[in-house]
Amino acid sequence: MLTIAEWLILALFIGGGWYWYDAMRAKELAREAGRRRCGEVGVTFLDDTVSLTRWRLRRDEDGRVAIWREFQFEFSSDGSARYGGEITLQGGRIRRIEMEPYRAAEPAPGIGVESARERAERRWLH
Repeated sequence: MLTIAEWLILALFIGGGWYWYDAMRAKELAREAGRRRCGEVGVTFLDDTVSLTRWRLRRDEDGRVAIWREFQFEFSSDGSARYGGEITLQGGRIRRIEMEPYRAAEPAPGIGVESARERAERRWLH
């Protein structure tokens, strides 16, 4: 039979394990969201990582308490300058992705600028 102290220690280990698992899952979700957004706008997601900058408990629209996490990431549009971005997660949902204004890379001479729609159509043609 376990004593109260042993139950408390067991509960701490289980709670710590759950928190660690949830934190790693949230970080992976934020990393994938940052990589996807950078791909959508045509910039490079740098260092393939995000960093947690803020953690808090907050109520959602339904009044339930959830963990809100804010992550920062960096990207580059031309390979020389670094710009910052921020991803906000509520529980397991992405709530917001913001990116600093950045200078668009100049196309090389003689190469036309291709829109996202043209890239998508070209992929379907092959």
